[in-house]
Amino acid sequence: MRILIIGAGGVGGYLAGNFAKNGIDVTLFATPKTNKFIAKNGLQIKDVKEEYSVCVKTKLSGVYDVIILAVKAYNLDDVLEIIKTHSDENTIVLPLLNGVGHFEKLKKFNIKKGCIYIVSHKKDINFIEKKSPLFYLCYEKDEKLDELFSKTDLKVKSSENIDVDVWKKYLFIATFATLTSYYKKPMGWVIENREYEVIEFVKRMINLAKNLGIELDENREIEKIIKQAKNIPYDSKTSMQLDFEKGNKTELENLVGFLKNDEFITKYYQKLNFID
Repeated sequence: MRILIIGAGGVGGYLAGNFAKNGIDVTLFATPKTNKFIAKNGLQIKDVKEEYSVCVKTKLSGVYDVIILAVKAYNLDDVLEIIKTHSDENTIVLPLLNGVGHFEKLKKFNIKKGCIYIVSHKKDINFIEKKSPLFYLCYEKDEKLDELFSKTDLKVKSSENIDVDVWKKYLFIATFATLTSYYKKPMGWVIENREYEVIEFVKRMINLAKNLGIELDENREIEKIIKQAKNIPYDSKTSMQLDFEKGNKTELENLVGFLKNDEFITKYYQKLNFID
């Protein structure tokens, strides 16, 4: 089985490293500079309990069995042609982007929806650091994906109701990406000092989900999200917060634009949109 991962950041780089470590035929594709550097120097992964280096292919060739998308939402349009060139009707495309709005752009491909929980960042061009034990990848049930992930040591779930699972992730990432960016504080500070805002933010999102036919247990999801946040290292920052700090493009529109008509959420969106 041939696997292509597009995007060499905290998600794509970490998955590529794990796949390569477990003997899976994986190609990691990013910018020309990153591709060249990784091809020459390999990929270095620092996990919570281990650190290792692997060789990873970076040159595209032929059609792949599975293409995993690990790019930021604002870069999705740039990689559509690559997906088209290196896939056929049997290729599974598994997008692991934040948010829920990107699936529409990918509907012409044989996509299986997915989401991932991980605290990892690109420390250097070929160096990925995973700062927390947290890892959970959920994908729409599929035999080819079952076979792929059975060869890894990753915690995964083959989902019978992927839309609900994707929205559960969306609750978490949209809430904390917004509040960490708004207050310019790490996740630990937000949950310690603004837990009431976290709860209200999640309630608003669950209400929107219900209007879209996605049924979520409000009390259960709030309890789970708060527990998850408290188990993450205090100084952890979200990807969107880091992008704001670096002056990069952000995923604000993909994560919060979908919610901006809510009267509670709109104040965060308007301020961050002005900064962005």
